[in-house]
Amino acid sequence: MTDKPREQRKFPRIPVEKALLVKKIGDEASEALAKTRTVGGGGCMFVHHEPLGVGSGVELLISLAGRVIKAQGRVVWEVVTEPGRVEVGVEFLKISPRDKKALETALADQTAP
Repeated sequence: MTDKPREQRKFPRIPVEKALLVKKIGDEASEALAKTRTVGGGGCMFVHHEPLGVGSGVELLISLAGRVIKAQGRVVWEVVTEPGRVEVGVEFLKISPRDKKALETALADQTAP
């Protein structure tokens, strides 16, 4: 029996439930609150009430470690788990150096024993 190699992520994901404001770029009416399920240095996954569209640009405000992290990203996958519940995976494309550092610190704090 051959063991299948495990997928190695460039940015490991940390299970963390935090408040998130998501807005589809170019669609002001799409602004909605959601909750993250996982967050990593390169992206996040959250639950949303409707599909945003794979490939769509999004602006995110994530409440993390006593501050708000602002990022722009791209939807890379979506899974409808039930009506009104969509798991959305986003790749971060633009995040300020200051927010990137705060994100890394918050994630390190989450994984510390």
